[in-house]
Amino acid sequence: MSSMTNYQENKIQDAKWRGQAITFPATWYFALIIATLGYSSARRSQAVSLNDTILPATPNGHMYRCTTAGTTGAGEPTWPTAAGGTVADGTATWTEMTPDFEAGTNLPEPSGGGYARASLAASLTNFSGTQAAGSTTASSGTDGTIENNVAITYGAPSGDWGVAGGWAGYDALSGGNAWEWAMLTTPKTINNGDAAPSFAISALSSQVDN
Repeated sequence: MSSMTNYQENKIQDAKWRGQAITFPATWYFALIIATLGYSSARRSQAVSLNDTILPATPNGHMYRCTTAGTTGAGEPTWPTAAGGTVADGTATWTEMTPDFEAGTNLPEPSGGGYARASLAASLTNFSGTQAAGSTTASSGTDGTIENNVAITYGAPSGDWGVAGGWAGYDALSGGNAWEWAMLTTPKTINNGDAAPSFAISALSSQVDN
């Protein structure tokens, strides 16, 4: 289930309460957010640099960014799950990345290897109504949740993309503003020669609810 970024929250509040116009993207562009160092278990007693990102050996639904460069310890630290929580790892420090996702900053994507953000036009047919998965009429449900009605597919990788731990929805093919984000339920290692990565039908969901 995705969360809104600060950018989207501010747009909605300004439109709802302050009379400002809001234009949602006609096409959504879905970025894969990678752990640049992969899994922590492979990075023990190694030098790490500022803004490197990493996943715990046992994924916990969070990603971490190096905020103090140094050398990692021989064993994994106890990873914090609070937003923005920090942990010392040898002489390095990691910070939980929820604030980065909310701000739409420090979100590394694969570089090269045929990677590009996958796109899907905003429409009644491409995304379900809140009443049921696969529905194509105006929303009338009660849980505020929509899902993708068609697969969201990337190009086939011609190089190693790394370990994808999350995604973010943007309003442009490159750069642009991040509007929503989520961690992947299961991180995905994407290597040269793999089949084109894809979010299957109903695999990507967005909720607006209390």
